[in-house]
Amino acid sequence: MPASAHPVPKCYLVVAYAPPRVSARAANDAFNRYIADPSRGLVLTHDHFIHPRGGYAIFACEQEEQVRRVTDAQDELPGWQVLVHPLTFASDAVTWLYQSDFTLAWYRGGQRLRAWMNRYEASEHCRRLDSRAPTQTD
Repeated sequence: MPASAHPVPKCYLVVAYAPPRVSARAANDAFNRYIADPSRGLVLTHDHFIHPRGGYAIFACEQEEQVRRVTDAQDELPGWQVLVHPLTFASDAVTWLYQSDFTLAWYRGGQRLRAWMNRYEASEHCRRLDSRAPTQTD
């Protein structure tokens, strides 16, 4: 995919499948190394697959070099099947959040993202992350 085909800023969905003989631990570690590289832009979300092993991530890319790095996965993920899809509506982190909010509102009876965020912020998950996450420096 030529980078010029999709002007930046743009969000990209990456779906990556590990080779069959890769263990779950090795697959998770390799995918985590891939998404941890800040040269790929801002990683907005990710998760891992149970079967087949692998994972997905969404990257917000602001520069062509970030797009190139997202699509160039063979150093970190040799032998993996990596699919990269530019998203239609999400061009950055804010429009990705908007798309999530729109999807809930439109397709789930008017639910809103802020209500889910309020539930999250009151949850044990949020408290656990607060105690573990590195502190952002501005």
